[in-house]
Amino acid sequence: MLTEFKHLSKPQVAQLVELIQKIVKVVHPNKMICYGARMNTTSQWNSFMNDNKCITEERPAYDLLIIINNDEKQLDHEIIECAEIQATKVGCDVTTLVQSLGQSNRALENGNRFISTVYRKGILLYDLDKVPLSVPPDEPTIEAVIDTITNDWKKGYELAQCFFKKAIYCYENTWYEQTTFDLHQAVQHACMCMLRMYSGYRSNTHNLSRLLSLIKNFSPAPSGVFPCTTKEEIGIYNILNKAYSDARYNENYQVTAEKAQLLIGRVKALLSIAQQLYQERLLSLRSDLAIQLPVSALNVVV
Repeated sequence: MLTEFKHLSKPQVAQLVELIQKIVKVVHPNKMICYGARMNTTSQWNSFMNDNKCITEERPAYDLLIIINNDEKQLDHEIIECAEIQATKVGCDVTTLVQSLGQSNRALENGNRFISTVYRKGILLYDLDKVPLSVPPDEPTIEAVIDTITNDWKKGYELAQCFFKKAIYCYENTWYEQTTFDLHQAVQHACMCMLRMYSGYRSNTHNLSRLLSLIKNFSPAPSGVFPCTTKEEIGIYNILNKAYSDARYNENYQVTAEKAQLLIGRVKALLSIAQQLYQERLLSLRSDLAIQLPVSALNVVV
C-alpha cells in the first residue's frame, strides 16, 4: 500500500492531514485510505460584483475508505455523516465508504476488484494498530477483467433500460408518479452498473445523490445531468431522488406531465453517458492488452 501522494500540492496534503485528524477524533477508525482526489472549479460573474470581475473558486474533494474495528457500534451512515461534517470544517468535500476490518480482509482474500485495487494503489492515511491488511491474490488478467465487466454490464444495464421503458409506458398512460419511480430505478441501476464496471464496487443504496457522488471518482458527467445550481434544478432533481419512497407511500406526492417529460429526457441522457463510459472503459482496457500471437478475439477491434 502506498503512503505518499504524487499528485497533490503541499497545501492539499496539509488540508488532508487536518481532515484525517478531525475524523479520527470523532470516528476512531482502524485505518483510512484515500483512493481518489480531485479539484472542483467553479466560476461566477454577475452585474453587481465589484470591478466587474469573474470569481473562480476551487474546492478539493477526496474519496476515502474508512476501515472500522469489528466491534464498532456506530452505524455506517453515521460515520459517513461525521466525515462529511469534518470535511466542511476544513473547506473540502469528501465521499466516504465504510467497511469493517473483517469485511475488508475477507474481500481482499477473495480478490475483490475494488478493495484489491485500493490496497495496491490507494494512499494509507491512518493506521491505528499497524497490523497489515490481508494481501490480495495476484491481479486478474486484463482478459478476465474485460470478461467480468462485459457480463456484469449486460445484466445491470439491461435492467436499467427495462425500467426506462416502463417509465415511458407509464408516461404515455398519464401515470406520472409511477413514471418517476421507474425513472429513479433506471438511474439507480445505471449508476450501480457504472460503479461496478469501473471500480468493481457493488452498491445497494437507493440514494441517487450518494451514487452520483461515488461516480465522481472517475467521471463528473453523470452528475452534470442534474446540475442542482438553481432552485428549479434542485426541485426537479428532488422529484426524482424522492420517488423511490414518495411515489409509493406519500399520498401528497404529485408530478406534472411537464416535469415527468423533463425527467425522461434527463434520464435518457444519463443512460447514454453510462453507455459511453462503458465503451471508453473497454477501449482503455483493450489498449492495455499486449500484442500476443496467436491473436485472440479480445485483441481484434471490430
